[in-house]
Amino acid sequence: MKRPGRYFSILADLLYPRTCSVCSRTLQQHEQHLCLYCLRNIPRTQHHLDGGDNEMEQLFRGKIPIEKAAAFFYFTSDSDYRTLIHRIKYRDEKECARYLGTLYAQEIGTAFFAGIDRLVPVPLHPRQRRQRGYNQSECIADGIAAVTGLPVSADLLQRSRYTPTQTAKDSARRWENVQDAFALQGNPAEVGGQHLLLIDDVVTTGATLQACALPLLGIKNVKISLLTLAITR
Repeated sequence: MKRPGRYFSILADLLYPRTCSVCSRTLQQHEQHLCLYCLRNIPRTQHHLDGGDNEMEQLFRGKIPIEKAAAFFYFTSDSDYRTLIHRIKYRDEKECARYLGTLYAQEIGTAFFAGIDRLVPVPLHPRQRRQRGYNQSECIADGIAAVTGLPVSADLLQRSRYTPTQTAKDSARRWENVQDAFALQGNPAEVGGQHLLLIDDVVTTGATLQACALPLLGIKNVKISLLTLAITR
């Protein structure tokens, strides 16, 4: 005899079928957000296996001091996985963002998180937060926290200046767009001497993460590492 909860779950899938966030195929009962095919074929970077000199770390070399950096998968303009990033940013797929954070934390393993004290998601401007209803980077951080047990400090940084989207801007314009856009709030002294992991959804030129890291680096003896779901090619 089927349990009532499972019966209603099956009925809900019949009435409102869940679809893969990449290919839009109908998901099976055991699949979450991604079908098995799309889950298996995520264009993974394997940065955590590169021995400390991956392309994400190279992107920030000479710009800001970081301990380590990694991205989950590659993002290209013609990839099906571009849809995945779009859906977690703009189509209210908060749970998918959390799922991807959990998935990446499980795949990357405990070694990457050794020595990290807290997770710091890149903040949205209040206007963007109101429009969207959520911060996808915070949802990703929540998924990572569910695996690692690390605290999420969503209020350590604030986006103090509204900035237009970075899409279609070149590297110089992206930096101009976010320069001085982030500021510390609360009591930054509470994280003095700690190792902070900045979390974002996608990195292209690194301008946003660099702009976020600069005020954090003003805190005494703080260390910074970076983690994103995607990196553009």
